Amino acid sequence: MESESIHRGASVELPVPVPSTDLFSHTCTDEILAVLVDNPYTAFGIRELSRATDHPHRSISSAIDDLEAVGFVDTEHAGRKRLVRINRSRLSKPDDPIVQIPQDEFHAPVRELVARLTDDVDGIDGIVLFGSVARGNADRRSDIDCFVLVDDAQATAQQTVDELTAELNEESFDGDRYKFHVLVESVESARRYGDRLREIFATGLTLDETETLTQLKAEALTNGR
Repeated sequence: MESESIHRGASVELPVPVPSTDLFSHTCTDEILAVLVDNPYTAFGIRELSRATDHPHRSISSAIDDLEAVGFVDTEHAGRKRLVRINRSRLSKPDDPIVQIPQDEFHAPVRELVARLTDDVDGIDGIVLFGSVARGNADRRSDIDCFVLVDDAQATAQQTVDELTAELNEESFDGDRYKFHVLVESVESARRYGDRLREIFATGLTLDETETLTQLKAEALTNGR
């Protein structure tokens, strides 16, 4: 048996018989799982998950207890700190991350954006979709927001991206036009974003990942631990 999708298409296996818990009664459960699923190799403290999801520590801790009871997460202690990560043996994610975007109408424009970025921008170290499109509550006036990590020449890459997004803004997808907003940063420049970077990674959907992006996400979400 599988849980409801965290990002659409991603799922976590639920054992049968189902343990008696209040798993789905916590308002923060989906948001916790979204962070853990998008960062399956990172362990988070309760305080870090609280910051990432904007829910109180007590609610996070209670939800983690129930997630651990059904085997969705693994926990360990580092001193007095309780660390949590997704149980990767129960996690299933599609090979194509774009199908995890909740609203179908955004699949084609995001796919075209990723293709153009991959073709036209040198040294890409990762792509993260964020904002309302990643969360699944976008409307026709919503921008398609994307964070692109590059290994060098951030200014040059941003100029290239601005040119290609200007072209995409004029293109039609199934009769509709979309507004694209792409933020290009190097590792060094991204670190200056602080809480804004944490928000992007906490609510985002990773479309292209490298070890460099994985490390930057872990650093931002765990406060450099």
